[in-house]
Amino acid sequence: MIRIAICEDEQTLSAQLSGWVSSILDKHSIPHNIETYQNGSAVLARDPYDILLLDIEMEPMNGLELAGKLRARGDESRLVFITAHTKYAVDAYDAHPFHYLLKPVDIEKLEKVLLQLYASLREERSRAVIVRQGTAVRRVPLEQILYLEVLDRKIYLHTAEETIPFYGKMEDLEPALTRPEPAPAAGFEPPRGLPQRSADTPLPGTFFRCHRSYIVNLRHVRYYDKNEIRLENEERIPLSKRRYKTFGLAFMHYLKESGDVL
Repeated sequence: MIRIAICEDEQTLSAQLSGWVSSILDKHSIPHNIETYQNGSAVLARDPYDILLLDIEMEPMNGLELAGKLRARGDESRLVFITAHTKYAVDAYDAHPFHYLLKPVDIEKLEKVLLQLYASLREERSRAVIVRQGTAVRRVPLEQILYLEVLDRKIYLHTAEETIPFYGKMEDLEPALTRPEPAPAAGFEPPRGLPQRSADTPLPGTFFRCHRSYIVNLRHVRYYDKNEIRLENEERIPLSKRRYKTFGLAFMHYLKESGDVL
């Protein structure tokens, strides 16, 4: 699901943009949710969005000021500025916008930009976990993750430097991180049930649900036996007995794919 906000003080244009964006994403079967705002303060009061279509010429807070405040608090939403004038292009650069659309907005240009945004988001999500902590959003590269654990309805993401707590469910994270458990004869099958990925988009394939409360990154595994997994930093995490065999298959598959074994 892509979360999109449109901040435009002209209500007619705001409604038109919302309709166009929804039609374009429906046309390409992209799940989405759109919210519209007439001023920047309302946007600041909400959690970050994946995409923000932002009018520059608004009062009392213009789009450039809003973008600056969003970036200052760590908001990494992809910004698309909308304006009738090119004179703002240089000032807008400081906010690192994804694109710049001129009024009147051309629907074909809008479609092209939205598809570029979607491709960018999909690629990022295939290589990182996006963690929401209140109003802040953090992007954690997959290779930095040692393991994730769930405790008291909270997920703890462990890296070598820190532990990041956030609210979520393993059932939501697992499909985006792991491949299905392989059968000895058939090997690994393509991932299933991932609403935001096309059939030909590869998944990381380096994560495994080794226990109902743990997902481990195979690239950091040093040793394992029937009871536990030992990581390169000597941390130990439990290995479910019923997942021992499939973990072994997954680990060997990963080693072969990465070229660590012949």
